[in-house]
Amino acid sequence: MDVTRSEFEDLVGAYALDACDAEEARAIDAYIAQHADAAAEAERLRGAAAWLGAAGALHPPVSLRDRLLAVAAERVEPVAPVEALLRETARFEALLDTVTDPDLDTVTFNGLSVRDLVAHVAIVDEDFVAAAHADSAVFIGAERVLAVTEAHLPETAGQPFREIRERLRRARASLVALDGDLPATARVGGYSLSSVLVIRAFETWTHCGDIAASLGRDIAPAEGPVLRTMAELAVQTLPLALGAKGYAFPGRTARVVVSGAGGGDWTIACGGEPAGASPDVILRVPIFEFCQRFAERVGVDDVPFEIEGDVELGRALLDAAPAFAGL
Repeated sequence: MDVTRSEFEDLVGAYALDACDAEEARAIDAYIAQHADAAAEAERLRGAAAWLGAAGALHPPVSLRDRLLAVAAERVEPVAPVEALLRETARFEALLDTVTDPDLDTVTFNGLSVRDLVAHVAIVDEDFVAAAHADSAVFIGAERVLAVTEAHLPETAGQPFREIRERLRRARASLVALDGDLPATARVGGYSLSSVLVIRAFETWTHCGDIAASLGRDIAPAEGPVLRTMAELAVQTLPLALGAKGYAFPGRTARVVVSGAGGGDWTIACGGEPAGASPDVILRVPIFEFCQRFAERVGVDDVPFEIEGDVELGRALLDAAPAFAGL
């Protein structure tokens, strides 16, 4: 059997404890032989499992689960926003190099063809670049993304795919150049420039997955440091997302524990007040599915989450996560 990144995350704990069956173990062995970050994750978990065996504890402390999740997360440092964008751009370009002419009309998750989805990425990049140089402020939210895509997509009808890709390269290069031209706090499209760069990295990651899934392509997963950068932005927006979806949790605090390569542990205030010392809910979720949920590529119940404490708040966080998702 072959395993995906998500399946690896599901099985690696059992693998570390030698609890996989022979076929699963062989599949994990093959996967980690090809992915250095997965090998490091498995080795760390094996070390943790060995320590537990040596300690011989019959009643592990309450904090043990979170410590193991921290090990699984590899506690990588996030990369700079522009670096996250560059790395996801490289993954996207590598995938597009495999796209053939018969692939171009394949419909992707959001209803756009592969050709149109690549054009969409270029169009939105261009809109952010234009906003950076505009005299008046504009807000580039989901509604504007849809509007500019519908307005400019007809321009690409009949264009060779190589021209669409070149347009994307030019737009992306101009977007990346803003990192050297403007301070990170400069407002672009209603966000700080640093947030814009992560937002575009996140959309590139999302559409890379859309195209790969529609064409049945296997692609290398995003790197842990990139996922960490994306997850940080996603978690930081959750309080705003709750409000956008009509939820109200005044005075409530949530702890979000994201597991897997690039995961982390964040405590956020959900109702406007500063975060409390003790969270009302602990939400545990794997990083890949968390990011997919943020991009509205999976439903709440498709995410293998765990909630301790306020179940209503925990589910609300997952329900609201894609409040600002675009196409």
